[in-house]
Amino acid sequence: MRVTFGTKYNQMDYYQNTLQNKLNEANTKIASGLKIKYGYEDSSIFNQNLKLEYDVHGLNQSIDIANDANTNTLHTDKSLSEISKALDDFKTKLIHAGNDIHSQTSREAIANDMQSIRDHILSIANTSIGGEYIFAGSRVDIKPFNDDGTYNGNNAKLEALIAPDMKSAYNINGEELFLSRDLDKYKTITTNIQKLNLRKLYPSVMDKVHKTNIPSEVFIKSEDTLRDLIGDNDNDTTNDSKAYFYLRGKKVDGTSFKEKFVLDVAYSNEENATRVSDLLRKIGEAFGNTSQNQVVDVRMNAWGQIEIKETKPGGSNIDFHLIAADIDVDDVSMLNQSNARVTSFQKSAYLGDFSLSKISGIKNNYDARYTSLPTEFITSDNKYASRSTKLSDIFGIEANKIEISGKLPNSPNGNKLDIKVEPFLIDIENSTIDDLIKAIESKFSGNIDVEISNGKINIIDHNVFSLENDEKEPPFNGPSGLEITLRTLNNNGNEVKALRDSFQNNYDNVSFTNAGSSLRSNISQMNALSGEYAKDDTKLSEVANKSLVGETYIMRLKDHNGIDVEAKIEFSSNGAFLILPNKNAGEGNYRIPFYNPHDRPPEISVTKADDVTYRQLLDAITITLNYSNKQTQDFLNAQGNTSDGLSESGKKAYEKLLNMANSNVNATLNQEGQIEIKDNIRSITKMQFMIHGSNSSDFSQSGLQNAPALTFNANNALVIDKPYINFFKQLDGMIEAVRKGIYRPDALGDNYNADLRNIGIQNSIMLFDHLSDHIEKNIALNGAYGRAFEDSIKRNEVLKVQVESLKSDTIGTDIADTYNKFSQLTNNYNAVLASTSKINQMSLVDFL
Repeated sequence: MRVTFGTKYNQMDYYQNTLQNKLNEANTKIASGLKIKYGYEDSSIFNQNLKLEYDVHGLNQSIDIANDANTNTLHTDKSLSEISKALDDFKTKLIHAGNDIHSQTSREAIANDMQSIRDHILSIANTSIGGEYIFAGSRVDIKPFNDDGTYNGNNAKLEALIAPDMKSAYNINGEELFLSRDLDKYKTITTNIQKLNLRKLYPSVMDKVHKTNIPSEVFIKSEDTLRDLIGDNDNDTTNDSKAYFYLRGKKVDGTSFKEKFVLDVAYSNEENATRVSDLLRKIGEAFGNTSQNQVVDVRMNAWGQIEIKETKPGGSNIDFHLIAADIDVDDVSMLNQSNARVTSFQKSAYLGDFSLSKISGIKNNYDARYTSLPTEFITSDNKYASRSTKLSDIFGIEANKIEISGKLPNSPNGNKLDIKVEPFLIDIENSTIDDLIKAIESKFSGNIDVEISNGKINIIDHNVFSLENDEKEPPFNGPSGLEITLRTLNNNGNEVKALRDSFQNNYDNVSFTNAGSSLRSNISQMNALSGEYAKDDTKLSEVANKSLVGETYIMRLKDHNGIDVEAKIEFSSNGAFLILPNKNAGEGNYRIPFYNPHDRPPEISVTKADDVTYRQLLDAITITLNYSNKQTQDFLNAQGNTSDGLSESGKKAYEKLLNMANSNVNATLNQEGQIEIKDNIRSITKMQFMIHGSNSSDFSQSGLQNAPALTFNANNALVIDKPYINFFKQLDGMIEAVRKGIYRPDALGDNYNADLRNIGIQNSIMLFDHLSDHIEKNIALNGAYGRAFEDSIKRNEVLKVQVESLKSDTIGTDIADTYNKFSQLTNNYNAVLASTSKINQMSLVDFL
């Protein structure tokens, strides 16, 4: 019995403990809601739960990141909306200013309002949230925009990880907002000399039928005759000379071209006359238009100016310069030296090269009293000369004297005398314009006045009468015998080029704009194929879209110390070379190779012509501008010539030459791909600089086939609009146009300043629509970013619920089922306890 009792007791104790453990386990599941608490309880469930926990944490993190990024897009959206609203106000002011009814005071008030709006937009562009600038790209700790609108940030896109391997941008950087490119926009350029219908302006001279009509200023139209555009000195339409047109520019593919064509001006039947539309058609053909394909649209705008627009959106390559003359020449720089009557279509206040040695007076077609020297006298600081201007400030340093000759003016009765004026000399160094004028008045005598107006010397012969009434009343179309020729001579009496051509005739042989300590070009260097602005590592051939082999570029400049220097850059089959004048008179030029920057000793080579980058070009310009600061030996060493080719020591000498130059001069490409040269020493630089192709003005048969591939600064057509924007610079131009009353290009007449290249209020309205549309695109883009984050948040919230559900199914306990099991176990446990209690109450007596 004792054995039996012990066995039963142990058995009951075991069941009691087992049930107790199961009860505790069930109670824990009910209390925690989990199937297991520790990994050893069920490794499969535990591992699955870890995976689901990781997914939940990842989704929570993605939701938090998306919420933060979405908040950023909301800040950006608010800022962009403010900009859009400000632009609406700006446009209202601009359109109001476009009405030609304002006084200077009212224009100034409107311009001040526009300036305030512009400054407000700039302050929005510098918005900072939580100490971070929202339009600075990744440089969030740096104020993105300076007061002049230059950008200090970058074009980086900030991205949020909203899912594994899935990022979404959440910022609009300042570059894409204010300095980027719209591929749906067209480049449009225009000439900036307004052309009037000369027959209607001078009917007494040009119109035989309506010669008594009142003169009227009517802008030329495409249906007008070419004679109406070119002009005439009589009313005979059959005796006019042909017009020769000299066209230069860039085609839509970025390649440069030159074109010369001739059109008839004379006609006997007006119905068969050459029209302005024929000129426009020829211009289009030069750009590549055919009867089947129009690559550019050429038209005459409402203000008598030629407009050219690319027909394919996104392009930014076309460029244009046009002059016409009544003679055919192979070198257009000789037109004014050849007594030609020149018609110009664009003008820019750029200081030209000394390309002429002789000029002759041209008679005014519509007032024969006036004989004018065909070029403007411009001072070395790029201003119109006045009577007090020294001649040495106008003419080139190679000339010492001016020789003047010609024929006497009319006799008092209006007849031509045909008497020569013997050549006389004027000393350049010790004379002024006033001395020149007095000498002309003295030597030519007669009843003349000599004046200088807008840089031009005009001689008025008051003994020229009218053929209509034989009196001193208009039209003054009687005979004029006065002739004048001016030549520039050196000390030996030899003719030297010391005269600048008219600033209206020049193309690329013009100096960079001087801006205090800096020199700036006006032509953006652009990759012809990609349409992007050139950078330091961009090859010149990528911009030219052709080989550079065989081309030479002339650099005429005043170096860092104001010393005149003429240098060259040659692109030959042997490579690219910088040619500098030898400091020792009579010795050969320095020929410094463009060393290949990728070579490592002992392999040293010259860079191939088509591999030269803009950084190498800028380095060559820097060395040239530092010319007078270095010695002969420095340049000789940099040539690096040995019997075995180029030497390592030559390359090191070149690098030393460059490093020394960089301390004085810094040449870079700005954000618009234009060359900027900075004087690191002086706040007002002594430097001047121009660079142009050696055959730019060559319009001979061979010259027409070899237009310079590159143009850096030019008196070219104005850009009304193009795919790229420079937001604040363009707003500044609009404000300036309003402030100065520039309603359209050439609105200020004969002024000579930077305003010549202002596109005016009317064109600004069209440009403004582009800027406004660009901002709206960025608002839409930012909205797309925001919607992406909102969708991401919604998607991740749904996924989180799904994962939580899977997690609950995996590790969560079924409370009802567990409770039922708990109740059953409780009953069993109670039964065991009851049985155990009864057994414990039994004694030996109970078995007896």
